[in-house]
Amino acid sequence: MKNRHKQFQPRPLHYVTLLMILLFRLAKFTFAFLPIQNHNIMKMQHLRTIEDSKMFGATNNDSKEYSHGLAILRMPSTSIDRIANEAILETAVLQTKKLSVILRSSESVISLALLRRYVGEVYSTLWDCAFRSDASEFLNVVVYPQNLPNTAPEQWIHLREDLDMVCSHDSICGWFSDSASGRGTMFSATEGLGGLKDHVAALNTERQNRGLLPVEALQVDPWPKGSNENFLKENNVMFMDDEGLEAWPMTARNTNSNLSTNEDERKTFSFLGGARIDSKSLFNKVCVGGTFDGMHYGHRKLLTLAVSSVLPQTGTLLIGVTVDEMLKGKKYADLIPPLHQRMDNVREFLYRLAPGMKNRIKIMSIRNSFGPPGSPTKEGENFDALVLSHETIENGHLLNLHRVNKLGFKPLTLLCTRRTEVHGMSSTKLRERRSRLLEEKVRKFHE
Repeated sequence: MKNRHKQFQPRPLHYVTLLMILLFRLAKFTFAFLPIQNHNIMKMQHLRTIEDSKMFGATNNDSKEYSHGLAILRMPSTSIDRIANEAILETAVLQTKKLSVILRSSESVISLALLRRYVGEVYSTLWDCAFRSDASEFLNVVVYPQNLPNTAPEQWIHLREDLDMVCSHDSICGWFSDSASGRGTMFSATEGLGGLKDHVAALNTERQNRGLLPVEALQVDPWPKGSNENFLKENNVMFMDDEGLEAWPMTARNTNSNLSTNEDERKTFSFLGGARIDSKSLFNKVCVGGTFDGMHYGHRKLLTLAVSSVLPQTGTLLIGVTVDEMLKGKKYADLIPPLHQRMDNVREFLYRLAPGMKNRIKIMSIRNSFGPPGSPTKEGENFDALVLSHETIENGHLLNLHRVNKLGFKPLTLLCTRRTEVHGMSSTKLRERRSRLLEEKVRKFHE
């Protein structure tokens, strides 16, 4: 019995063997798990890199055509200026590895406070332009307002050795001299001497004299309608964000018809809550249309301006919301809320903004690009104003052509607002963000 018991007693060698088996199985499990873990880590790092790229939105320098670009802008004192500047910056940012930005002013005197404010505006516009691309680094940009104390003059930038491109528009730089050191003449979209190419030619003459390589002119194509003065005059466009003459319909911009101080004109002013409001900026039957997906801050701004353009007590506002069938071609269309939900969101916002207007607001679905203002009815004829952003101003132009040529109605006054944060604040960006969040939830579920 004793011998039998001894036979089954574990020996030190047995412990070693058992330990080796356990270590082998642990190693096998670890090596089987590590590739999955490493794959997930790499995948998360890749996704984080993509997310950072989309967040910071700077450009991929390897694909840029120019080393150092110069963008010549207007001082952004009106909506027309800001729309022009945005178009120039968007074009330049996508084409150059480094950018210098000059702010030119047609005014002989401009306050230091305004210069400082404009610097901030331009950098904010550049930030939004960065959302347009997918690279992970900021573009190297310096903004030089004309006459800002202690900053380099435009002439100094002209003679940078690495400068190889100038981006602007004929309405901003119109040189007639044979040297870039001469004074230029700023002119309108259709009149004046020279333009961007002439400016660059003059600049290259001076660079050649100093042994520097020539620069190229980069045109903005297409030039935005919101900054085309001829188009604005023909379509009776009124910028709602501006003060003074810029806020009046463009047809009156070069006349003194709205500047009279006689007693009859003074009667056109009314006082609402202490604010001095010209009745010519208020309308009896106003319309605004859109998808209103997500009701982001751009939508809220547009609707607020629409409410502010309606005559108190008697004026009415119609909001057209696009039906689901018209949205199937949009990016991430499956994430657009249904019509009833979008209409409810518009109603909730407007009733909270202007509770006294509940009986004068009508929200309805629209099934074509013109909506009620383009219908051959008495109601369609009675509309007198359309609120829209500068990006959709062409739609207003087409609607007016339809009203005048097809229906025999008067054209609408186009109440225009400059859309800000075009790339960062948009329904498409919001849907893209929703899509990424959904993908993240699905990925976590399967991990």
